[in-house]
Amino acid sequence: MINVIAGQILMGISLVFMAIGIYSVLTFHDFYSRVVITAKVDTVGFITLIFGAMLIQGFSFFSLKLLLILVFELLTSPISTHSIAHSAYTSGYTIRKEVRAEGSGE
Repeated sequence: MINVIAGQILMGISLVFMAIGIYSVLTFHDFYSRVVITAKVDTVGFITLIFGAMLIQGFSFFSLKLLLILVFELLTSPISTHSIAHSAYTSGYTIRKEVRAEGSGE
């Protein structure tokens, strides 16, 4: 019973963390900042979600499958984030400077 409650709490923390991360992605204006924060939110949210599911399920073959999925995600997420940012950098993507509105008097 305590495992189910702890697992549900972890899953709730994961959802709250992902929701806050989605809001923070929308507040950043820079592409590279968005890529970094998206990778962090995705990884930490997924880790807590999987650990919560493992606590709810208990020690079983299903938990082993979840652990393997977690290891696969931990190996591939940083690599994919790096490849996206690196391809943007090598293609010449630059950060746009803030554009002043016309008639602002400055």
